[in-house]
Amino acid sequence: MKNLLVSFSGGETSAFMAQWLKNNYKKYGYENIVFVFANTGLENEETLEFVENCDVKFGLKIHWVEALVWHNERKGTGYTITDYVHAKRKGEPFEQVIKKYGIPNQVNPICTRDLKQAPINSFAKVWFNGEKYHTAIGIRNDEVDRMNDKAEKIGLIYPLIKRDMIPTTKPMINFYWKNMPFRLNLKGYQGNCTTCWKKSFKKLYQIAKENPKAFDFMDRMEQEYGNYFPPQRIEKFIAEGKEVPTNIKFFRNHTSAKQILEESKNWNGIIKNDSDVYNYQLEIDLIGGESCEVFSECSND
Repeated sequence: MKNLLVSFSGGETSAFMAQWLKNNYKKYGYENIVFVFANTGLENEETLEFVENCDVKFGLKIHWVEALVWHNERKGTGYTITDYVHAKRKGEPFEQVIKKYGIPNQVNPICTRDLKQAPINSFAKVWFNGEKYHTAIGIRNDEVDRMNDKAEKIGLIYPLIKRDMIPTTKPMINFYWKNMPFRLNLKGYQGNCTTCWKKSFKKLYQIAKENPKAFDFMDRMEQEYGNYFPPQRIEKFIAEGKEVPTNIKFFRNHTSAKQILEESKNWNGIIKNDSDVYNYQLEIDLIGGESCEVFSECSND
């Protein structure tokens, strides 16, 4: 395939991957490359700033997309184009997805599908005029368990894992960004999406202690849409002779946002910030023969 789409998650690992691919994609037979960031509306502001900084400093020409939801139709999620200034910051795309598909959680994991994958795929179909393309994903060598089993079939590649590209680990990423003029100003446990239900309870408790208001959106969604199910899911429950669930929550074990906030008051643990792990010495030849301090060579998850 001659077309390559780089999925820029907004973190340091995918940023490293993005700049490296910008400088090296032609070596692997690609003729066209495009960088895409999908904004859920619940990204940390630091993430949006980091994406913008990477775009400006590395010349990535990142396309910012957001989910476009058609209500009362069975049509899948599309996309709209935005940018750093106009990107939604109050969860608007996220709420539109919830209005159609219900609250996402461990049983109904639709947030990544409809807030990230679907908008990016819809954009790619237009950008590449229906031609085939590969999608580069920023998963590192120490995260191989996160690889999609159907990667080859659906056109995913993992440059930070492939032996013929640039195998990478978290300490390497940290060392790289430590020596750059800017980096993502978030602690490792904070991540890009403020209060993702996939986080461990310990991480959620820590975030709740630091920023209780981060759970306001989830709390409001649980109150407004906790008993909503899309018609097709209701039909499935009825067909299977099951009761339609009610009082749906975001977090594991049917835990509500309010419960997270309350339980965090009695939690006194410590969460390690893995962005401070630097036990790695970056080899000069890994970044194209230039030192990692060279600004033009810098370019996650």
